[in-house]
Amino acid sequence: MSGSDAWALRPFAPAPGTVLAPLAEIPDGGAKGFSFGLGLNIWRMLVLRRGAALYGYLNLCPHYSMPLNHRENEFMSRDGTKIMCRQHLALFRVEDGACLDGACDGRSLDPVPLRVEDGLILIG
Repeated sequence: MSGSDAWALRPFAPAPGTVLAPLAEIPDGGAKGFSFGLGLNIWRMLVLRRGAALYGYLNLCPHYSMPLNHRENEFMSRDGTKIMCRQHLALFRVEDGACLDGACDGRSLDPVPLRVEDGLILIG
């Protein structure tokens, strides 16, 4: 399962329009994780902010279907310019989730559409 709608096909996927957080909760250059549901099918995503732009992806490494982070909200490479899978050290481009280096060669993170309304981040 991959592609632009893969996020919506997973168990516990929130409905479009679901409020995630106030925009101010994610600082410029920051990232934050969100989850819905419980157990093995928990639905996880991350939101990254770069200036006015927001990027959302399933928090799921395309190499081994595990969360990208070990620690809460720890998604970025040391220099803060790329998304990093802490399981396999794979690197992904922020703007489109494309794999740049590591065991994810030729794959991408699954995007989750986002929008901002009245200062709140919503699933698109």
